[in-house]
Amino acid sequence: MKNNFEILKLNNEPYDFLIIATSYENPLNSFEEIGNEIQVQKANLLFDLTLINGVDRNRYIKCEYEAGKSQLQSCAIVECIDDVIKKVSSQFFSDNEDIVRKSVIPSSLKYLLKSGMV
Repeated sequence: MKNNFEILKLNNEPYDFLIIATSYENPLNSFEEIGNEIQVQKANLLFDLTLINGVDRNRYIKCEYEAGKSQLQSCAIVECIDDVIKKVSSQFFSDNEDIVRKSVIPSSLKYLLKSGMV
């Protein structure tokens, strides 16, 4: 089964991992798969849900991951994102035009993502 997300390790950020949705399926529902991939006991996760929610205020969601728990903890919308993280996210979409092209978001947003303008 193919994942509906991509995990990027972050360095020196308030978040340990950036998890980018790569389809219309929400990676917040993939708790077990995420835990298997990151293989840590505790982590601060940031989810980029652009391909699901567009660039609305619910684009970024932060959650705490704790191994052994049955779900993600303390999830909340994050409205103020560091420019370094925005750049990582933007670069991912620019480098993965196929994922953007196949998404269900409006064509105008696809163009902006592929051009690195969002």
